[in-house]
Amino acid sequence: MTTIDPDRACPHMDFVADVTVNRLSNTEGGPIDAFNAEITIRCAHCDEPFRFMGCPAGLLADRPAVSPDEAELRAPIRPASSDPDFGLGIPGFAVNYREGR
Repeated sequence: MTTIDPDRACPHMDFVADVTVNRLSNTEGGPIDAFNAEITIRCAHCDEPFRFMGCPAGLLADRPAVSPDEAELRAPIRPASSDPDFGLGIPGFAVNYREGR
């Protein structure tokens, strides 16, 4: 890791991306019903994590979502040879935020 001058912000010129591909099943030990990719990105020099913007928080079968801290993108994926509805039967969840009263 490079030492960063605290008086000068890191220009974030190089990145490290980690991708984990998960196989999802509706039943323990059952057939693979879906896949998803979990992606994180950080600066290669200062190690600052990057945030994914514009997606709801959660884990959804039909569209990308992010972790509650926005540091991980959770994207459903499918093999190119599969039906377009592959993986849509997997249950998911969404985190909703409401302002306090």
